[in-house]
Amino acid sequence: MKTIPASTFTTDQLTDAYNRTRVDYIVPMPMTTARLQEYIDTYDINLTASCTIIDDEAQEGEEDFIIGLGMLGTRDDRAWISRLGVVPYARRLGAGKDLMNALLEATAVRQFRHLWLEVIKGNEPAYRLFQRLGFVETRELLVLRRPPSPLPPDVPCIKEGVEVYRLSVSEVLTRLAQRRVRPNWLNETESYTHVQANLTGIQVVLPRGEGCGWAAYESNALQLKRLCVEVLEGDEVEVATAVLYQVHKQAPTKDAVFENLPVDDRRWPAYQALGYFDSFSRIEMVKDMSEG
Repeated sequence: MKTIPASTFTTDQLTDAYNRTRVDYIVPMPMTTARLQEYIDTYDINLTASCTIIDDEAQEGEEDFIIGLGMLGTRDDRAWISRLGVVPYARRLGAGKDLMNALLEATAVRQFRHLWLEVIKGNEPAYRLFQRLGFVETRELLVLRRPPSPLPPDVPCIKEGVEVYRLSVSEVLTRLAQRRVRPNWLNETESYTHVQANLTGIQVVLPRGEGCGWAAYESNALQLKRLCVEVLEGDEVEVATAVLYQVHKQAPTKDAVFENLPVDDRRWPAYQALGYFDSFSRIEMVKDMSEG
């Protein structure tokens, strides 16, 4: 086995390798070339710092030439491991540890202070590997989904006199940068900046001074993605529920997804009131690179 930069290969080759490493993954996540390129652009993936493992006994172009892949996102003083995977037979040969060590070295050489990652809850072999390499668990994150469905008729905080205002893209980005809870890498302001062509934001004001809040989301023909809700004033759950109600009132036929909401987030009951469910959970982990 040999480790080489992911930038050596085309996006088509990396997509094929990614899909082969996930054939038996705990949560299926098939990828197309277009979706992988969007992922690279949105999450600041540095392909030169990202790593692949190749099988020295295979020839380039053969299916099993790339047997492992790990991508590294880079922002300011921090880095983030993603799309990590190894084909099944190579896991028993220690390819996962080799891949992680290569990513750790790429992070150290570039002098990033912190290295982040997420592991799907229940993937115990990967979790134990990350712990042995010095990663510390920070929090559990929920991946939320809401299929297209009618708005619930009995949401208690939906009253007459609710005011809804459209926010400009610059207003949305400013508010995202001022969030009180630290966002996960997927939902950092940089991620929203990269999708601002499809970014929508609204502010919702409840009557009689009962509170206000706002939402930001990326909207395409079929789906609302990266749906983020913030409460400025008033009861956290009541205002968040009112904001979500207005979002789905404006887009009643679209599927919705929000990745990596902290499991103890006070707005989680508001998502549930509008029909969201947690499809699976991730464990966020971080390594302080100054500790070696």
